[in-house]
Amino acid sequence: MIVPFPVDGVTDLTARALARHLERRWSVPVKVRNVAGSGGTTGTLELLGAAPDGRTMMLSATGQATQNPAIDSTLPYRWHDPLPVVRVSASALAIVVRGDSRWTTLRELLAQVRTAPASHRIGTSGTGGASILALARLFESGGIALADLGRVTFHGGAAILQAVIDGRTDLAAQYVGEMGDLLRSGMLRALAVSGDRRTAAWPDVPTALECGLNGFDLLGWTGIVGPPGLDAGIVDRWAATVGDLAQDPAFVGEIEAMGSVVAWLDAAGFHEALKQEYEVALATATRLGLRGRRNGAGAIDRG
Repeated sequence: MIVPFPVDGVTDLTARALARHLERRWSVPVKVRNVAGSGGTTGTLELLGAAPDGRTMMLSATGQATQNPAIDSTLPYRWHDPLPVVRVSASALAIVVRGDSRWTTLRELLAQVRTAPASHRIGTSGTGGASILALARLFESGGIALADLGRVTFHGGAAILQAVIDGRTDLAAQYVGEMGDLLRSGMLRALAVSGDRRTAAWPDVPTALECGLNGFDLLGWTGIVGPPGLDAGIVDRWAATVGDLAQDPAFVGEIEAMGSVVAWLDAAGFHEALKQEYEVALATATRLGLRGRRNGAGAIDRG
């Protein structure tokens, strides 16, 4: 199982939990291999070149699957190139600042950023990752253009969060499922979560909507995808097995302990969810001027 991101992010943690349970169900080894690079592109391209025999699969995630293709018009894969097999889990995004930050509410943060956006920095992953379009819509509702902020690129969510802790960036929006220990230790402070309801893991953290701001509604997810041409019987077996795990208290407990929830969808439902998510992301990236193409230095030229 390819994970197109570094270790210790929510996709990696979910893949390792999934692999342990699949091994017990199938009595065969399920190896997780991290193939990080370019915000998930390196691992995705490796999957697309794999034999469609069900032995090489990938745990996909929101940023690399739909958000990056919406932002980068020259990305070497399209959102629908990996074959959707089964959605596994979902996790809200949380806007976080350093634990000892002077900002204690989302409104305080945005008010400060609004006065001098260029002096504030956010972290991104490769082309952008799951948070960029979500942050762009949130900032827009607060009268701020995302393009006016400074941006620093890191490899994976863990590195993005570490940059907030050590002061290289001012804030981040990452999966709740990959920051539990950092929130519990006080190294990070969550100001708001995405979606229309608070998370069970952090019930005291309000939604952005409760803070009077729109647009921060993206829910991250993980799901298994395969190479093109995968036989329908293989797809069905993977989907059915993960469907059984979705009813297994032990597996559900591991996913919920991360701050995520089990969010099973079969192949057809997963494909439709991806299509809708991509269309929203493409419309947002185009409207806000965030869609572009790579230049010779590997950066994204807008417009």
